[in-house]
Amino acid sequence: MKRTNKAFTLVEILVVCGVSALFLAIAISVFSNFRQGYSHSESGAILLQDAALFLAQLRSDMNNAVIDPDLPAEQSQNQFNTEPGQLRFKIYDNHEGKILPVVYTISSRDLTRRVGAGSARHLIRGNVASISWQSEIESFAGKASGTIRLGLKLSVNLATEKEKNRHFVVSAKVFPSRLNRQMNSR
Repeated sequence: MKRTNKAFTLVEILVVCGVSALFLAIAISVFSNFRQGYSHSESGAILLQDAALFLAQLRSDMNNAVIDPDLPAEQSQNQFNTEPGQLRFKIYDNHEGKILPVVYTISSRDLTRRVGAGSARHLIRGNVASISWQSEIESFAGKASGTIRLGLKLSVNLATEKEKNRHFVVSAKVFPSRLNRQMNSR
């Protein structure tokens, strides 16, 4: 009786190992690309969320902005104190029932907001590349002669620490409706 050995040859084993290594390399490459794409998407979503939360808070404060009672009438157009690292103006605080100062401050890559004598609260942590804000006033002639509109021109540039070359830029112009009504009724 003839015995046949059923076994794999060295060549067959090497071919299977080579094909397996190729599939493993492709799987690792696909997974690595997926992680990179997810990381890019996640950092973009974080920047978008930071910008949205900041703009929502600023819009709320601008809706509650009022005339600064400490300013003389001839300086009523200077309601926003804008400096390179700081924005200050007065708001009516519904909780306190008072007119309080609100201060937005940029320090290093953080943006904070403080109301009255309260403690500063972080709005954006570590993602502020730059912010510029500028007070603008417009006058309208004609039927509404003497009507003025105060606004805040804003440009926010956000970037994560990991991806400094990836920026998210928001430009907006915000108008404080209550403050403008007060200024035009004087």
